[in-house]
Amino acid sequence: MTLKHRTFSAVRWTTAAAVVRALVQLAQLAVLARLLVPEDYGLMAMVAVVLGFATVFTDMGVNSAYVQRQDVTPEQRSSLFWLNASFGGGLTLLVLFCSSFIAGFFGDERLTPLLMLASITFVVIALGQQVKMTAEKTLDFRPVALIEITAALVGFFAAVIAAYSGWGVYALILGAIVNATAVTVMAWLFLARGWRPMWRFQYSDVRSFLGFGGALVGNNIVNEFNRSIDLLLGGRMLAASALGLYSLPRQVVFQIQGLVNPIITRVGFPLIAQVQGDIPKVRSIYLKTLNMTAATNAPLYLGIAFFAPEVVTIMLGEKWLAATDLLRLLAIWGFLRSTGNPVGSLLLGMGRADLELKWNLAMLCLVPPLLWMGSHYGTLGLAWSLLGFTVVMFIPGWYVLVRPICKAGLLEYSIATLRPLLIAVMAIAPAHYLTLAMTNVYLHMIVAVLISAPLYMGLSFLLNREWLVAMRQLASPGRTPKNNTV
Repeated sequence: MTLKHRTFSAVRWTTAAAVVRALVQLAQLAVLARLLVPEDYGLMAMVAVVLGFATVFTDMGVNSAYVQRQDVTPEQRSSLFWLNASFGGGLTLLVLFCSSFIAGFFGDERLTPLLMLASITFVVIALGQQVKMTAEKTLDFRPVALIEITAALVGFFAAVIAAYSGWGVYALILGAIVNATAVTVMAWLFLARGWRPMWRFQYSDVRSFLGFGGALVGNNIVNEFNRSIDLLLGGRMLAASALGLYSLPRQVVFQIQGLVNPIITRVGFPLIAQVQGDIPKVRSIYLKTLNMTAATNAPLYLGIAFFAPEVVTIMLGEKWLAATDLLRLLAIWGFLRSTGNPVGSLLLGMGRADLELKWNLAMLCLVPPLLWMGSHYGTLGLAWSLLGFTVVMFIPGWYVLVRPICKAGLLEYSIATLRPLLIAVMAIAPAHYLTLAMTNVYLHMIVAVLISAPLYMGLSFLLNREWLVAMRQLASPGRTPKNNTV
């Protein structure tokens, strides 16, 4: 298969996996939001902050280096596997040991057993991570997608059964553990293809990978801090119930990003790595992935922003209506944040994790003080701070991260990002105002979608036809592109 054929095949399968996983996670969110209380989600948000930081160290960035490198020897691969397993086991022990101290920081001893149980996921994930990354490295996403879909369903049923049984917040942790275990077991069954690691670990085998991975880990630590600082401050300054009211709409926004962005970024990273010596081709791939990400995300996020009360009622239940304004602000922030996500694939594919680290270190100096001030005005203050900062950093982000790597101009970067947003506003605003008088939320949403979806597609045909062509190619597995360029 040509590179373009393999790319479209990979995107189709990551699309299937991302859509099903996101739908399963949204279904889990909708079911559990009715069975659990905001306090449960507040506790889970604090656990998630800790796990997010610890996850950065699960492989010390060597798996990304493994994907980026095209000349890995069997000896190096085995040494990398045992390095992954060691990091995963070490993290599990570290979180077990530190759980009571972390609970003391947040001022809630209920976190101790939750963190101890959740730490199991580190060693479980580490044992199967490299096997899965090997398939992704060769753009063989079909079996990976099927495994992730199956694991998501198994984790969903485990969480729902536990919640119905009265396990409370433990249902959320159990679902994550079951999901991780299913992925690892199936990865060895269906992706290893007979490969087994040698009983070998040599530092010389992994030294060069740690050099790349070290910069990536440093970047990921800072990035995770910037990503989670709102929850970290919220955990210190807000009650668990208030943090839960903030974290659940935030989770909805991240679920939408999880629906679309992995389809592009998981394929974009190895794809850019394969053509990294051809800057015009790299620029073309990046701008196309940026446009595809923005054009797919825009109607979803803008739809949530316009119809926030209806979305909260349908997805979470009426007891969460106090989170409506938060959801609206976070949806707009989520769109802008999601369009910045593909730059990670660009930088990793070009071997420039160091540049992303420098950028995130600069953000580390700016984001925490801003959010700390915003947190004094409660959850809405946090949301407004996030949105305002993201808007301000739009042009600096292009200038520092995109322009020097692939030579994309500000105009083409802005068009790829903002044109879908304007098209979405033009399509959804009329639907919103035409359906204002409807009182039945389900009928309201159905009619709004029937109005806005054709409008968005029609306007995209006129103003962003490249996105529709790409979507048609993805939806037609038998369709052969006219040329083999990416």
